[in-house]
Parts: sequence; structure tokens; C-alpha cells
Amino acid sequence: MADNALTDKTGDLARHSVARSSWAMVAGYSVMLIFLVLCGNYVYSHIQEFAFIATVSLPDLGVAGLLILLNFGVGALQLDLFLRHYGVCLRYTELMALTGSMCLGNLVIPMRGGTGAMALYLKRVHEFNFGAFGVVYAGTALLTVLVNTAYALVGFMVLYVRYGMLQPALSILVACLFALCCYLTVFPPLLIAKDRGWLRPIFEAANSWHFLTRRRPLLLRLTLLLALTPLSLTGAFYFIYQGLGKALSVDAVLITSTLGNLANLVPVVPGSLGVFDTITIAIPQLFGLDGPRAVCATLTYRVLFFFWALLWGIPGGLYLLSSLRSRKLQSDSHPKE
Repeated sequence: MADNALTDKTGDLARHSVARSSWAMVAGYSVMLIFLVLCGNYVYSHIQEFAFIATVSLPDLGVAGLLILLNFGVGALQLDLFLRHYGVCLRYTELMALTGSMCLGNLVIPMRGGTGAMALYLKRVHEFNFGAFGVVYAGTALLTVLVNTAYALVGFMVLYVRYGMLQPALSILVACLFALCCYLTVFPPLLIAKDRGWLRPIFEAANSWHFLTRRRPLLLRLTLLLALTPLSLTGAFYFIYQGLGKALSVDAVLITSTLGNLANLVPVVPGSLGVFDTITIAIPQLFGLDGPRAVCATLTYRVLFFFWALLWGIPGGLYLLSSLRSRKLQSDSHPKE
């Protein structure tokens, strides 16, 4: 009887999990579709205002593309630092394959499907447990918020000192996020799990992050490495705006890119399409960029990023599938007793 009750409970949990995933996918694709329809309608209704596209500077867009490519290399190095902390050492080829395929997967699958696929790959090929991967994922998100809010605060201060421009609501929100992330990064609490309930894995992951942050040199390297991502994104958008014939100040672009990076953490929508884009379209207009150029700049960034994701993600995915097959053949030929 007890076994039957446990089986029924497990089945109910599985069905609820599938239902939640289905609703998340529907919501994610719906937001993406709505954004694309609105964006297409805006372009169609303001088509004459997009005449500047004929004078786009291709060299500037080329530089922007190279700066976007830098993000993939930074992501691979950051993943390497985390994995080495847990004793897993990968070749750089495999790291780039993981990073490229993860980015491509996240662009087309809701709820960070590419990240989930990476977790499964590391588990099956390198026996990297899901708890440790949860620390890697959450730690990366936490450091990303910390770095981007720090950059955004600097940008707000520069704008106020140089131009007298003040955005109080955004500044307060960003400052609160920065303070919270500082606390969770520098002084994360050590939690004690008194039982073995469903919260225990969360407690264990939190404590694993606590011990990781005690390694200050590792934490510093991770933070400095992730600090390159907003800079490369800022540079990419700066050259995109310049290529479209309307250069913005570096501090205005810095605020746009860092707030866009924060919005990019929203997991429901594939590639945060429609969330990230709303930020990178709306914020530059606060600093004098016209609507058509703001839309065009965001779409240009999306095209460049998707190009690199395809270029690295498809061969990377094939490489990872080959590794999975090799691992499966080894397991079949040497079964565990």
C-alpha cells in the first residue's frame, strides 16, 4: 500500500512538472511572437524612417560582431574556472562547443533549454552532479547581476555629473540589486539543514556556494572575467549605433547594455527575446536616440549574436553528440557490476 501511495505521489509530481513546463513554453513562445509582431508592425508603419539603412557603416558592424564573439570566449573561460573548482578539466574545444551549443539552445528553447542540455551532458559524460551545476548556474547569475549593476551605477553617476541627467527610480532599483548581490557574494550565509526534506538540495547548493566564495582568488578571477561581458556588449552596441549614423555617449551605451544584460537573465522567453529587446529599445531613447534606430540597433545585435550562435552551436552540438555516443559505447562495453 505504501509503495502504491508513493508511486501515485511521484506520478502526480511528474504530471504537475510536465504541465508547468508546457505552460512555460507556451508563455515563452507567446511573448516572443507578440514582440516579433509588434516589431514588424512598427517597421512597416515607419518604413520611410528606416532610409538610413542604406548608409550603414559595415566596418563598424564588423567590429561589433567581433566584440559579440568575445562573449563566447569569456563564457567558455568562466565555465572552465567553475568546473576546475569541482575537479573537472575540459579541453578548450569542448568548452567552446558547450558554450556555443548552450547559447544556441537558449535562443530557441524556453526556460534556458540550452543550459539544461549542458547540465545533462556534463552529468552523463563527466559525472558532474546536478547540485554542483546548480551552484555554477546560480553563481554565474549572481555575479552577472553584481557586475552589471556596478557598471550601471557608474553610468548613472557619470550621466548625473556630466549632464545633470537623473533617473531616480532606475538608480534606486539598481542600487538595491547591487547591495543584495554584494551580500550574497561576499558574505553568503551558511545554512543548516535539520531534515532531509525537499529543501535539502537547495541548502546544500547554498552552502557549496558559501565555501566557493571563501576562495577569494577564484571569486576575484570569476568576477573580473564576467566583467568583460558588459564591456564587450557596450562596445558592440556603441559601434552598432555609430554604424547606424547616431553615436551615443559611452556612459549612455553602458547603461543600456548593463540593464539589457540584467533583463537577459529572464528564463521563460527563448533568448529573453522581447524582454532584453524592450530594454535596449526603450533606454537609448531616454538619451536622444530615435525610435527607428533603436529598433534597428537591437535587431542588428540579435542578427549578429544569432549568426555566431549558429556558427559555434551547430558544430558544437554535433561534437557533443559524438562525445555522448562514445561515452554510451564505453558504458555498454564495460557495464557496472
